[in-house]
Amino acid sequence: MFSLHDFLVLRRARKAYKALRGEFRLYEDVLGAEARAAIAERFDDLAQAIRTREIDDLDAVANTLREEMRAVLPRPRFPLAAEWFDVLVSALAVAFCFRAYYYEPFRIPTGSMQPTLYGIHAEDAPGPSAWDKGPLRLLKWCVTGETYQEVRVRNPGVVSQYLPSAKPGYVSLIVNGRDRYELPDEVARRLATTAPEAGGLPARNEALGYPGTPVHAGQTLWRGVVKSGDFLFVNRWIWNFRHPRLGETIVFSTRGLEGLPDNQHYIKRLCGRPGDTVELKEGNPYLWVNGFPAIHPERLEEIARHVSPWPGAPGYPGYKPAPAGSPYQTKTRFELGPGEYLALGDNSDNSLDSRYWGAVADENLLGPATFVHWPFTSPRWGNIR
Repeated sequence: MFSLHDFLVLRRARKAYKALRGEFRLYEDVLGAEARAAIAERFDDLAQAIRTREIDDLDAVANTLREEMRAVLPRPRFPLAAEWFDVLVSALAVAFCFRAYYYEPFRIPTGSMQPTLYGIHAEDAPGPSAWDKGPLRLLKWCVTGETYQEVRVRNPGVVSQYLPSAKPGYVSLIVNGRDRYELPDEVARRLATTAPEAGGLPARNEALGYPGTPVHAGQTLWRGVVKSGDFLFVNRWIWNFRHPRLGETIVFSTRGLEGLPDNQHYIKRLCGRPGDTVELKEGNPYLWVNGFPAIHPERLEEIARHVSPWPGAPGYPGYKPAPAGSPYQTKTRFELGPGEYLALGDNSDNSLDSRYWGAVADENLLGPATFVHWPFTSPRWGNIR
């Protein structure tokens, strides 16, 4: 009678046969003809024992095959490291496929979508707290995305200019034309436009005859807490099954958009689709689509009514035409053709969007932003509206 014990022995033998067969095929080409024939004969013995269910001999035949293989096959170097390397490569392959075809991570670089989503921003602070020292500093950043920073002058001189930084969300303050100091964008703008007697650091301006603000070695340019921008996921597959929807928060490439750095990723709200006529009216905070104020989805109406999206957030500014005197050619009426989409920031007062550089082509669209996954303590953590 075939018992449970017999079943387990037979299953163990089949698994051993399969595993050893795979190992043999991996190294078969480096074995001599005699060794290869001997191992093949042992495989035949094990296969015959499995077919005839020779339960008493199965373990012995499998062990004989295993020992003979180990005697002739090359012994792998650093087997544990090799195994972990295989696991790591497989995990990375899965992660890259997931990123490329399903959900891509994205970081908010600026404040153009405030208060829905926040980019890198900063708050002044008198000094570091206990959480900003030693290993607690890293723990604080992991949980809250906040980092304390102090920027001090290394050599005395004069503030000569402010330049865009390669670091997202930062501006480079230049002293004496050579020393570079990285400051959060909003901090740099405040320092550049505030008089020295009020704590500002205006740069040299030859056209106005301003010599630049002198600074001394050891002077603190700024101290405070830098808060990382929201990190979110972009759904890369959903638009294979449906069209982009009005009011979605979308991520797109700047490829081919006039006046923008090439092939960067921007995030805005989709405010017009192919065939729509969209208007922005002075003194009216609503978005007008095809002659009617947009009230669906609900978020478009909330933006117009200056609603706060989460407790403690400032209210939306509403939709506004671009301010006069802009270096860009601006528009207040958009007639969208086939494959054209209108992208506007929720923070109309501080957003470089379609009001300045026009519609976004459908081939530039990546997908809707779906979920803020970090920082964990952010009031915006969760699904994006």
